Amino acid sequence: MKTMQQLLTTAEVCKILGITPTKLRRLTHEGYLEVEEITKMKHGDLHLYHPAEVDKLQLQMPRILRRWESEENTAMGAKKAALMRSNRINAAHGLKSRKEEFLLSLDLAPEKTANLLRASYFLFHLNHYAKAGNHYLYDLKEKVLKKFVEHYNEEHGLTISLVQGGQRVLLCPSCKRKARRQRKSYHDYARMTGGCPWCIKNDRYYSLYEFTVKYAEHRFCFHTPYNVAKKWLKDKATTTKFRAQRYEMGTAFGRPIFELEAQAIPLQEVIDELNYFLEHLDYYYLKA
Repeated sequence: MKTMQQLLTTAEVCKILGITPTKLRRLTHEGYLEVEEITKMKHGDLHLYHPAEVDKLQLQMPRILRRWESEENTAMGAKKAALMRSNRINAAHGLKSRKEEFLLSLDLAPEKTANLLRASYFLFHLNHYAKAGNHYLYDLKEKVLKKFVEHYNEEHGLTISLVQGGQRVLLCPSCKRKARRQRKSYHDYARMTGGCPWCIKNDRYYSLYEFTVKYAEHRFCFHTPYNVAKKWLKDKATTTKFRAQRYEMGTAFGRPIFELEAQAIPLQEVIDELNYFLEHLDYYYLKA
């Protein structure tokens, strides 16, 4: 049986083929590549691919990309499609330039703060990749945030806040019957009445921890669910914020990665940078 070590991750396949995860999904959807194995991670599934199949596909990629271009030309008109592709290339180059400018600017920051900012930059993009459906990446995000908590504080530019969300109410059978008789949804009934003493209520279900990294003109903000981080954060939150206190709700933060961003900051680069950050910290504190 093939082991996980012999197979390739999504990020590795994208690097080999020179494509983004969105294009990799298109390849699998069109039948060019099959998922060899799925590994269950804490926050999602990690798709693995056989190296031999990826090698074969690498030879076909120029033809496949030409076909995709031809389909774009047909759908949009050749002139408009060519202009769009040219604009995408220029925009991706611009994002790469801004990335290099940001990384160079870190030379002006204290070393420990610079390391925190660099990790935050790549964590920012990892979060967007995760929002695009690559949920297994939240495992790595959790590890990085945990290291933030262990090794950084306000002196280095890190502040942590508890964002208190609204109460979650799970109606008891009696309240559910009342809601149906009143022709109200369970959500509306819980919001209007607050439930009864026999309903299950959770004051922290929609709460989040907010990590803010700020230095000079640079600012990053990350969120993780209360239930995910409460064990290793404990009393590290310095402030408490409130949102949606009157309503049962959960607000999503962040957005999926844009295709241009994925071209300029490849997923494998993001993963490599964050893994290096984790390894570097461990080594540094072992030597200290």
